[in-house]
Amino acid sequence: MVAVLLVEDDRDIRESLVEVLEAEGHTVTSTGMAQAALARLEQPGSPNVVLLDLRMPGMDGLSFLGALRARPDRDRFRIILMSADQTVADLDAGPGVVAVLEKPFEPSVLLELIERYA
Repeated sequence: MVAVLLVEDDRDIRESLVEVLEAEGHTVTSTGMAQAALARLEQPGSPNVVLLDLRMPGMDGLSFLGALRARPDRDRFRIILMSADQTVADLDAGPGVVAVLEKPFEPSVLLELIERYA
């Protein structure tokens, strides 16, 4: 079982991913806002895998990454980026990012990545 923080502004995608992850026995905390996700990381029992959408209103995924990298415990998190932007595969997101998924993706690919990097 892996503790996952899902940060996705599209409610339908977020609910679908929560369903898939929980069906595999993972614990999922989800939010549609990057600021709320950062606050969640301050709480006890915070997840070690962050599934992060890049394009969100307000604070986007790249800004979230910048804030996360300023934390002293930043090396504890494994980040999987998601985006419908077709250039996402070319993104050099830097430290902590273990994978980049182009939407749409197969749930089996996501589950494999979570198991590999958890």
